Amino acid sequence: MSSQRGNTKKSKPPKHANREAFKNNKHDTSKLTQTLNAMTIGGVCDRCKDTIQWKIKYKKYKPLTQPKKCTKCSERRVKHAYHIICAPCAQDAGVCAKCGTAKDSINPYAPTPMEQAAEESRLEAELKALSERRRRAFFRMQDKGFTGDDNAEEMSEKEAKNFADEEKEEEEEEEQGVHEAKNVENKVEEIEDERPSDLLVDEEQKNICNSSDIKDGLESGIV
Repeated sequence: MSSQRGNTKKSKPPKHANREAFKNNKHDTSKLTQTLNAMTIGGVCDRCKDTIQWKIKYKKYKPLTQPKKCTKCSERRVKHAYHIICAPCAQDAGVCAKCGTAKDSINPYAPTPMEQAAEESRLEAELKALSERRRRAFFRMQDKGFTGDDNAEEMSEKEAKNFADEEKEEEEEEEQGVHEAKNVENKVEEIEDERPSDLLVDEEQKNICNSSDIKDGLESGIV
């Protein structure tokens, strides 16, 4: 850059250039750095999101030590650094929580750990209440990328037909399994009904054999 006043044009590249890109966790393995790198930025517009990501990337981010006062409700409910509006007010007004301007695209807030735990427990309870067929159908839909928020119209006709066919096959398999189980129970009952008569015949034969042995022994003079 020239030393002439007002001349900001660069005439040559910088003298020193970094061989590797800066990494904020290369030498810093603290819990704070790991938490910031894994943090999901929400409630702000794309421009403010890029600004906050830049601060995290180059270790310029300074988290709050205590809640700040919201510029809308004047209550200390701002829990994110560089935000000027609390989450409820920003969501109600539809504005960016950092710059306060109304934007078409606002990144949604990430759920808190308590909200995630409550959602997981609710989902587990609902899955336990479902039948085995419905539970397998739910996991199959989840593997295909469909969630509970998706509408049935978003599913193509071919996928809907395949899903219906799979459900029908599972129903037939369940019916066949129930039928086979009933057959096994009936066979077991038949065997149990026939068992006493067989035992009586065996005991009679045994008694006859014993009496014949005793008779032979008396005749031979062994007993």
